[in-house]
Amino acid sequence: MHVVAHTEQPLQAHALIRAAASQPALLPLAQQLTDQCWGLLPGVHRLRFALRGDVPQNTHPASPPLTRDRLSLTLCVGPHADWPEFAEVLRAHTTGACETPVELAALQARIVTIIGAGVAGAGTARALAERGWQVTVLDAGQAPAAGASGLPVGVVAPHTSHDDSGVSRLSRAGLRLMEQTMRELLIEGVDWGCTGVRERRLPGKTRRAGVPLSWLNEHAHTANDWTHKAPPPAPDDAFWHPRGAWLKPAPLVRALLAHPNIHWQGNAKVEALRFIPHEAHLSHASTNTARWQVLQGSTVLAESSRVVLAAGPGSAALIATATEDGSAPRINPLRGQISWGLMADLPSGAHMPATPVNGHGSFVHKLASPEGPAWYTGATYDRIHGDARLLDSDHAENLERLKALEPDTAAALAPLFATVGSDAPRVHGWAGVRCGVHDRLPMMGRVPHAPEGLYMNTAMGSRGLTLALLCGELLAAQWHGEPLPVEGRLAQFLSATRFRSNA
Repeated sequence: MHVVAHTEQPLQAHALIRAAASQPALLPLAQQLTDQCWGLLPGVHRLRFALRGDVPQNTHPASPPLTRDRLSLTLCVGPHADWPEFAEVLRAHTTGACETPVELAALQARIVTIIGAGVAGAGTARALAERGWQVTVLDAGQAPAAGASGLPVGVVAPHTSHDDSGVSRLSRAGLRLMEQTMRELLIEGVDWGCTGVRERRLPGKTRRAGVPLSWLNEHAHTANDWTHKAPPPAPDDAFWHPRGAWLKPAPLVRALLAHPNIHWQGNAKVEALRFIPHEAHLSHASTNTARWQVLQGSTVLAESSRVVLAAGPGSAALIATATEDGSAPRINPLRGQISWGLMADLPSGAHMPATPVNGHGSFVHKLASPEGPAWYTGATYDRIHGDARLLDSDHAENLERLKALEPDTAAALAPLFATVGSDAPRVHGWAGVRCGVHDRLPMMGRVPHAPEGLYMNTAMGSRGLTLALLCGELLAAQWHGEPLPVEGRLAQFLSATRFRSNA
């Protein structure tokens, strides 16, 4: 194994580590590093390996040229320009597929305000804090995860499609990062569980069942790692995601915010944003940069060189206070309600699936709650009500969804749902309001038509647990001019400016 490293500055190391070996025993290690660490570690990007038969095995003139496999493992740290092999990423930046990296040297201080303390806001805060930013996180709630991220439990699983679409590839990158983060920050079995997830592709779904056709090759092992047909006795339309998991988002948010560079402030009801151009304070040489003020009425809650909006449905109204023409993206509220109850109330012998199930809502059970082990099912998609009210009709809808997803389980739970609306209901509810845009992908990056320094990471829809952390890491990489954690063309799917050319 040969290692070459070059460092020019102690605080901004430009390093290239290359390893070459012929030992087959190193292959599993290289594959594990590639799968778990590619583009996900702070300051570490594009960890890859290639197996190439280009190393001469003998050089005797009378012998035919033979080659043996060479294992090449490359780890690159630093700006794009230092590594020509990232030409695709560089082209993406120059053609507008990605945001232009922030000139950090022009900033007086790395101070940023993030509005919203859900998974998206906390993930962005953590990504920037680990790069040396001083981060203030403001939220209207009394505690972190007071909005849609207060979901009692969610299911994390990859999106799959026959053509391995951009959404499918993004979901795998997001799940890799989420899995790594959960393992580092949370308690397995208490806050999350890597149980695998069984998905059902029921009639009426917007996408066809199946995995990429390339995965069906007998030599392709990707399907075994990510998704394959669920074995009997699962229904024929069921797929198995071995790396799927259940997650309690609130503990994740609190863990992400637990960093010395992050200051969280609750009960901060932000009403407007004000941009102060540098011309307004040229007389102060020590503060000769533009800045943003975050306002509650006439009170300045925070002041910083950068602001990131991760305030869910409230993001659009704040954007309108800061854009040159008062415009804002059309971000639609999506209210969702979960139904849940205690395992102790289930009838004896009730059928329960062995693992979490999703595909038409989801079902998870035997999770700890303050009242005892509980089950959870849902959630609904309500585009009419914009507040977190509980509705009896949504409990009924969750039961109908469960009947399609797991008929035997729904039959066992039906008597409990019959008590909804009574003085002693045995089915309880939780509701929250998430948000999305028409293409059902997050909006991440610089806010269009706004002065420099205003960014957003919101509109997660139903993909927040899969993509929110990836979007935060992507935003931080763009700010620092780092090689991106995903391909440039995939990053464009998430860009907040992707609709600008169609306006």
